[in-house]
This record gives sequence, C-alpha cells and structure tokens, in this order.
Amino acid sequence: MAEERRPALRIADADRERAVRTLGEHHAVGRLTYEEFVERMDSAYEARTHEELDVLTADLPAVAPAQARPQERRWLVSVMGGNERAEDVVPDETVIVDVMGGSDLDLRGASFPAGKASVTAIAVMGGSTIWVPEDARVELSGFALMGGNSNRVPKGSPSSGPLIRIKAWSLMGGVDVRSGSRRSERRRGLPPPPQL
Repeated sequence: MAEERRPALRIADADRERAVRTLGEHHAVGRLTYEEFVERMDSAYEARTHEELDVLTADLPAVAPAQARPQERRWLVSVMGGNERAEDVVPDETVIVDVMGGSDLDLRGASFPAGKASVTAIAVMGGSTIWVPEDARVELSGFALMGGNSNRVPKGSPSSGPLIRIKAWSLMGGVDVRSGSRRSERRRGLPPPPQL
C-alpha cells in the first residue's frame, strides 16, 4: 500500500517576515545583489508553505544570531585609604565605593567606545573626585546626607562629547565632578578636591 503524502503545512505572515529579514542580512553582507534580494523577497511574500521559503535560502549559509555584548563593569574601592585610576578605555559602568577613604577617577584621556558611560559613586565618611573630558555632558543625580555632591563641569552649548551619567550617594562624604586640568583649576581659584 502506497504511503499517502501529507499536504505541506501552511505558513503565517511572521514566517514570511522572518525569511525576508534573513534575506536582507545576506544582502547587507554582499551574498545577494539588490536584484536577487528583491526577487527572493517577492517570492517570500507569495510563498504558502515552508518548502517554498526553504528554497529561497537553500544556497545561503545559516545566519548566526547576534550575540549581545555583556556589560563591562569596573570597581574602585577605598576603605580607610585611597585609590587613583586613569582610564584608557571607559567601561559601560564604573562603581566607586569610598568608606572612610577617597578615590580619584580620571576619564579625561580615555576613549568612550559607546559614546557614553555610567558611574555610580558611594561615599560613606569619604569622597571621590571624578575628572571628565572638557567636552563631556554630565548628568549628576543622587542623594547626600550630611555631605554634598557637586558638578563643577561648565555648562556650555550641546557638544558631541561623551555623555556621562553619575549617580552619587553620600553619607557624611561627597562626590566632586570636575573637568580641565588641575593646574587650570588652581588658576581659576577653585578649591582643590578634598584629600582624604
């Protein structure tokens, strides 16, 4: 007795859209010319079964799904002492913790691959100074109790510099955000950062 052939399963619009996205990825890297992409895209939208869709990508390699880049985080911890760090490449997030100690984080000569960075600074009976590039845009937020957080970066016109978001939490301590050089700070008569 001959085996009965089952009818091909019908596809949904989501299957067609998925196939068109795959064809678009192959066109973007040069495996398909524009004309080939348009022709196969039209065929994908007219397809009724999975077999018809499979034919459109049979001569193309499988596209690996994009892998999400893990977030990079660095720590700067000072407990009853001090730390200084000058970054070459700024990570996605920097966490500074000062407990009866102080930290000096210098981002002025660093590159910002993502065009932005995040800094979380926690000061308990201590403090930190964060140096940023002169063209940086700084957003400072947080809370201070029996202490203070300050943003001394001049507010100028919007620039193409990096965006640095700083969350500062201070208890009997503080976080100071500055730009420029230490020499220029002294020339302008600004007090030096606290030495803890």
